[in-house]
Amino acid sequence: MRPWVWAVIVFTAWTAVKVPWEMRLARERSLLMYGTEVPMSFQMRDQLGQGLTIAALGGFRGIAANFLWLSVTTAWEDRQWVRLRSLAEMVVILQPRVSFFWENAGWHMAYNASVAAEQFNQEDRGKNNVESRRWIMQGIELYERGIQALPDQHKLYEMLALVYQQRLGDYAKAAHYYQVASQKNGAPVYLERFVGFSLEKAGKDREAYDYWVKLWQSAGEHGPGPRRWKMIEEHIRKLENKLNIPLDKRLFVN
Repeated sequence: MRPWVWAVIVFTAWTAVKVPWEMRLARERSLLMYGTEVPMSFQMRDQLGQGLTIAALGGFRGIAANFLWLSVTTAWEDRQWVRLRSLAEMVVILQPRVSFFWENAGWHMAYNASVAAEQFNQEDRGKNNVESRRWIMQGIELYERGIQALPDQHKLYEMLALVYQQRLGDYAKAAHYYQVASQKNGAPVYLERFVGFSLEKAGKDREAYDYWVKLWQSAGEHGPGPRRWKMIEEHIRKLENKLNIPLDKRLFVN
């Protein structure tokens, strides 16, 4: 038998053993890292193509995801929103532990795609608004799934709050997610103020006042710094007057 025939037989046999073994290892690793398996559906294999599928199954999910993200960027530039959504979905399935992908996939849906839908046909604003909201909700869904995968990432909560604030005008939900974000490790201190701002915008003056007071009382010193205590003091004073807080109950009388 010719040498190349033996080579084909050996390669085929090795592939038959190697691929199931690597797939089993990938499933076990996924269970350890994510608490669930990351499935590779036939549809996803078809969309990825043979080369990227082999890379993903062979343990090179990061490389496959990065390569696909280049296509996401191209779809954004070409305003191909449905294609972008499909590609972004594959990327976050391949790399669910990378916050960057969740953050930007949600941004493309809730902002870029939704704004494009609003601008598509100015003559039918009602239809455009419905379509725009669908994209916004897809962005929210991506952020929520990202939070499930990365519950300790403050940035995902912050971006979800931003969508509720800027795209839906739901300041109460924005305040909730800003507060959750502010309590995560490494969260920037400005998120604390965003909670109070959002509560005021939501018309929850008493809740906002109680929040500002609690924030003020949580610190020993109120000097210059990133928390901007002077700004917090101004909001407390404003709400004390607006809510007619009795003088003996106020933080600031003068």
